Amino acid sequence: MKTTKILASVLILATLFFAGCKKDPVTPPNEEELITTMILSLQKQGSPSVQNFVFNDPDGTGGISATIDSIIIEKAAVYSAKITLLNSQSTPVDSISNEVLEEGTDHQFFYLSTPSNVLSSFTYDGENDTNGNPIGLDFSFATWNAGGSGNLKITLRHQPDKNAVGVSSGDIANANGETDIEVEFPVRLY
Repeated sequence: MKTTKILASVLILATLFFAGCKKDPVTPPNEEELITTMILSLQKQGSPSVQNFVFNDPDGTGGISATIDSIIIEKAAVYSAKITLLNSQSTPVDSISNEVLEEGTDHQFFYLSTPSNVLSSFTYDGENDTNGNPIGLDFSFATWNAGGSGNLKITLRHQPDKNAVGVSSGDIANANGETDIEVEFPVRLY
């Protein structure tokens, strides 16, 4: 009788132990995309020609140093801009821009001119996510009416808080999220 009670207790404890060790289903993580290249295509309002400026880091972060073009554009003008993101390590080359667009609710670009008067009036153009918030692959801006130089910082945030104050109008201060890529192009106006 005593042995039966002990075996029953062991069996109950074993059942509870194994039930508690039940594995949860594995959810694959949403891996960040490798972005090796950013192409910034600029078209001056009223002009048919397009200028391309490229940031290229062929092996991603670390290793080979990145190269970056200087943006040399006209003063007192308005430009339309288009960003193309690529992963040149995949064969064929993978367009990360398509992934950013497909996952629009999880991505947003932000633009910053330093000093602030070199480039101004940044406006999101084109595509919005399914909630009507900007993604920012296409945008426009104005250049200062005097010659000058500075920098244009382009930041792509992953999972920003698009409902936070100012974020949908391009203010990165409350965006949070993680930075997928951040490129600072030197700018010179002539």
